[in-house]
Amino acid sequence: MNKILNKLFLFFIIFSLTNCSVPMNKVNKSMEEDKKNQLTLGKIQQTLKKGIAQDQIVIAMGSPNLVTVDSAGLETWIYDKISTEVTAASASNSATVLGGGIGSKIGVGGAIGSSGSAAKKITSQKTLTVVLKFKDKKLESYTYNASKF
Repeated sequence: MNKILNKLFLFFIIFSLTNCSVPMNKVNKSMEEDKKNQLTLGKIQQTLKKGIAQDQIVIAMGSPNLVTVDSAGLETWIYDKISTEVTAASASNSATVLGGGIGSKIGVGGAIGSSGSAAKKITSQKTLTVVLKFKDKKLESYTYNASKF
């Protein structure tokens, strides 16, 4: 009987000390992969240079949302991206007290637990519009507009 109670007591202690969650390194790795594929203002400024070929732009930035010809006869590509960012912050607290005593034939045990949490969510949107003008399949000029609200 004492062995069973000792094992049960040990189980409750180990269980109370463990945490069930997704390892942060997996979450961070997934977020890093997403960031590599995002079209950002920094990526545009780094990539776009007058005279760069269209295929190099597609490799770096992906396919445009719209391809047209302007009034001057220049091929025009438009990238229009919208993203929503949700930031959540949470705080939690927890307290657990375990106690127990094992007598020669009588076992006594107890557990007290308490927890609480609070969360805050912030949502913002970003827009990025890029207009590229090409002459003879080479970048002639570009403009961009980025906003956050």
